[in-house]
Amino acid sequence: MAWRPTRFVTAGELDNTTFGWTFGWLELQGFAEPLRFKWLGNCWPDLAGWRFRIHRTEPEPVPEDEEQTKDFSYISLDQSGHVGDITADQLLKHFEMSPKEVARQLQEGQRPPFTWRKSLYLEWFSNANGRVVIQSTCLAVERIGQRAFELSEQQWREQAAQNEEQIEYFLTQLADKLKSHDAEDDE
Repeated sequence: MAWRPTRFVTAGELDNTTFGWTFGWLELQGFAEPLRFKWLGNCWPDLAGWRFRIHRTEPEPVPEDEEQTKDFSYISLDQSGHVGDITADQLLKHFEMSPKEVARQLQEGQRPPFTWRKSLYLEWFSNANGRVVIQSTCLAVERIGQRAFELSEQQWREQAAQNEEQIEYFLTQLADKLKSHDAEDDE
């Protein structure tokens, strides 16, 4: 499980120009202040060494059954922790229709029209709120200034291994929490 605030993201900026660290902020609709973060680790090779802005190019399709008002009072504005996978090179199918219409067409055996688009995939492991994932073809990335460094093949393998360790650690914590919750229910 992950918090997925994709449709609420309006803008942001990440800075991975210091090797081993990624800093930044994200503005989310409905939040008075931006989320701020200081993450241990680097972005994927396409964004490693860069400072870059994130901006919305179009609204996200909203599932019709999704609540329009959400309670985010449990979300910390300090999202510091560890990077997960961060790339702007992921290709996704982009549908020009609602998720409900895509599902309807698929259930009827139709192939809904789509285009392939680059997607921002932004994952981190917050010390306060756990795993967070933003994945969208409606958010664009603009690199700023000069690249500070490029990851070597070895550095990229090490970063990928650290990302894998973070997801395993998160899943272990989640499983432990579920077990303790089940044990409490049995009492």
